[in-house]
Amino acid sequence: MNTGNMIRSLAVAACVLTLSACDESKTSNKEQNQPSAEQAEVLKYNAYVEVANSFQRSYAKELATFKNHVQPVLDGKDKNDNLFYSTNNLDRLKNALAKARAMKPDMAELDGSADAYRDAAEKAEPLDREMGNYIAAKTYLSDKGAHGREIRPAFIAAMEALAAAQGNFVSAIDAKDRARIKAEFDRSEKDTRDYFRIGMIYHIKESMDAVDGFLQGNGLGDSKDALKASLDEFNRMATGYDAKVREKNNAGCSSMMHNVNAYLSTGRQIILRTENGRYQEDKKSQFQMMSAERQDATQLLQDYNNVINAINFNKC
Repeated sequence: MNTGNMIRSLAVAACVLTLSACDESKTSNKEQNQPSAEQAEVLKYNAYVEVANSFQRSYAKELATFKNHVQPVLDGKDKNDNLFYSTNNLDRLKNALAKARAMKPDMAELDGSADAYRDAAEKAEPLDREMGNYIAAKTYLSDKGAHGREIRPAFIAAMEALAAAQGNFVSAIDAKDRARIKAEFDRSEKDTRDYFRIGMIYHIKESMDAVDGFLQGNGLGDSKDALKASLDEFNRMATGYDAKVREKNNAGCSSMMHNVNAYLSTGRQIILRTENGRYQEDKKSQFQMMSAERQDATQLLQDYNNVINAINFNKC
C-alpha cells in the first residue's frame, strides 16, 4: 500500500474478527485478569490498531504543506504575516506506541515498525514543537525568518524520518489486518451473518487496493474493472449482512448502510468520471482550487474510513 500524502490506515479491530477472544461474558474474573495467549495477542493487536486509527494525520502531507507555504516565507521569497503551523501532538503518539509495544506477547511483524515509529516521533517532537511556537509567536516577523532557517534542516530531516516510519507502521498493520481478514473469510460459513460481515471487510479493502493509484493522483489505469467487480461484491456482502440483521431486528443496520451506500456512490462515480473523460476535461480548467479528481479521492477515503469505523463500532 502506497501511503504517500494520503493515509488510509484504518484497520479492523480483531474483536470484530475473533469474537471468542474478546467475549468477556464467557470468562471468569480470574480469567479476565489473566488472558489466554490468544486473548493477549488480540488485545495487543487491537492496541496497535487503535494507534493506527487514532493518528491518521499524514506527516508526509504536513511536511509538503510546510515546504510549500512556510519555507518560502522563511526564505524571504514570499510575504505572509499570518502563517499557520499546527503541531502534531507527538507526545500522545509516543505514549500510545509505548503502551502498545509493552504489551505481551511479542509480535515480530509489528513491534519493529512500532519501535521505529516511536523513535522517529521522539526525535521529531522537540523540533516540531519549536517550529510551531516560532510560527505561532510570529517570531519569523521580528527575526526575518533567521531562526526558522537555522532549525529547518533538522526539522525537515526529522519530519521525513517520521513520515517514512508512519508509512512503514501503516503497511505493517495493513499486512497483519489482511492476513486476519483473509483467514476469517475463508473459514466463515457461507450465507451467515458473520460471512457477510467479514466479506464486507474483505471486499472493501480489495476495492481500496484497486483505487490506490487513483488516490495517489495517477488515475485508475488498468484497475477500473477490478474496482467495479470489488464494489459489486462489497455491495452484495453489505446487503446480505443487512438482510441477516433484519431477520432478528426489522430496523436493520441503517446507519451502517448509509456509510456503505456513500462509499459505493463515490466509487462508482469515480468509474463513471474516468470513463466519460470528466477528469481529463477538468485538468484543462485553470479556475478550480481543487480538481474533481482530488475531491473524489478525498471523499472516497473519508467514505472508506466511515465504513471501517461503523464496522469497528458496530451497533447493529
